[in-house]
Amino acid sequence: MNHIGIGVVGLGRLGYVHASNVAKIASARLSAVCDLDEILAQSTAKALGCKWYTNVTDMVNDTEVDAVCVVTPTAYHLEPVSVVAQSGKPLFLEKPLAGSLSDSKKVMEIIQQSGIKCQLGFQRRFDPDYAKARQLIGEGAIGRPVYINGYARDPFPPPPWAMDPTKGGGLYIDMLLHDFDIARFLMNDEVVLVNADESNLVVDGQGVTRFADNVIVNLRFANGSLATFHGSMHAEYGYDVRTEVYGSNGNIIIGGLHGSEVTLCSKQMGITKPHTFQQEDKLPHFMLRFREAYEREIEEFVRAVLDDTPVKVDAWDAMQAFRIALAATEAGAEKTGVSPDRY
Repeated sequence: MNHIGIGVVGLGRLGYVHASNVAKIASARLSAVCDLDEILAQSTAKALGCKWYTNVTDMVNDTEVDAVCVVTPTAYHLEPVSVVAQSGKPLFLEKPLAGSLSDSKKVMEIIQQSGIKCQLGFQRRFDPDYAKARQLIGEGAIGRPVYINGYARDPFPPPPWAMDPTKGGGLYIDMLLHDFDIARFLMNDEVVLVNADESNLVVDGQGVTRFADNVIVNLRFANGSLATFHGSMHAEYGYDVRTEVYGSNGNIIIGGLHGSEVTLCSKQMGITKPHTFQQEDKLPHFMLRFREAYEREIEEFVRAVLDDTPVKVDAWDAMQAFRIALAATEAGAEKTGVSPDRY
């Protein structure tokens, strides 16, 4: 086999991006798309030149579909994953595994018991900047990583369902899940302790219980390293995602206010910028900022299927990031900090 046919389930904003990216890959073809909305399925199929379905089972049973990409809303992952697992076909699943802990465990169990190849959609791992940072850290450019600091700031609030901690998970799950995954990726270690705090100072929560428009999460890793992340949904100046990894002998800064870049600060090399992509005006939204990452993650999935090699981010990785997000959600609710008035 030198190419594969892929079917995409779920044609929302990100689903269309994945379907379009599949169509660009020389070693893959977009065989079919599927959505409960028949008009959307038809129009997407017409635009991208493929078959369309409204039933997942029918699409998965299509002999021209060799692998499946599931991009349905988070709460609706279980059914399509089960269908794909029963077929034995490789699966690309957009993060997270599912919308709740119980469903996430079910999805993970289904994937593991079926033995299918499954890659999760944590696209930052495939972004050139983050990949370069991982390489530099592995080469010892900053010595031992001891602290990671990240900002995840959206220019506008997500849909109401995503704001709700009981549905989309709010900032902890809907947004910071990527940061928790990339923290494990860059630090190459597991998180053992989570602290968090939250507030609602700017954005109207639209009646959502325990709505938070700003959150802070602190992590401790097994080796003693630390991390801090800030999530927000009112950065009107643009989509602001930056990460800093501080080490015993230097510092790596990923991202900047003038575009995508990697800055290495070390005693031996001073300050260098191995990779830079300039962006004028407002910081680009995530579809543009991580455009290449979205393309690369699908390419890597196709290559893993064709070469029968392990995927680079799997269900286990997704579960670890989700566990951190759940712990942060609980910690933010408890507000167990100590007031200085106590002393």
